[in-house]
Amino acid sequence: MNVALILGGSLAIVGAAVHGLGGELLVVRKLSAATLPHSRFGGPGATKRMIHATWHMTTIAFVAVGCAMLVAGSALHGDTRRGLAILAAGASTGFAALAVGMGATAPGFRRSLLRHPAPAMLTATAVLAWLGAL
Repeated sequence: MNVALILGGSLAIVGAAVHGLGGELLVVRKLSAATLPHSRFGGPGATKRMIHATWHMTTIAFVAVGCAMLVAGSALHGDTRRGLAILAAGASTGFAALAVGMGATAPGFRRSLLRHPAPAMLTATAVLAWLGAL
């Protein structure tokens, strides 16, 4: 059993649940199609549907990475465990880098780090994944 991978996977799945449910209730449902732009794919309603789908695709990616860490940490051994763990660690690192990098470009970045848990949670997940993989 690999405790770091199990903790990282559990954190990723909890994060996915918060992202999916919280995003649906607090972000996506509150988007007004009337305020969204047209795109080459359609009007404001199409833009809202694309945001909605993308939001939940991201949630599914978090679940998949979390499951990969849990399986690697509890059921696999040897090179198979290490390979799946490295894949999950790489994906987790990408998620964390995107959250921190995009946040760093926003005004009030330091304050936003304290207001939104995603950068810290994604970074912790990536660190746990790498600890378990290596």
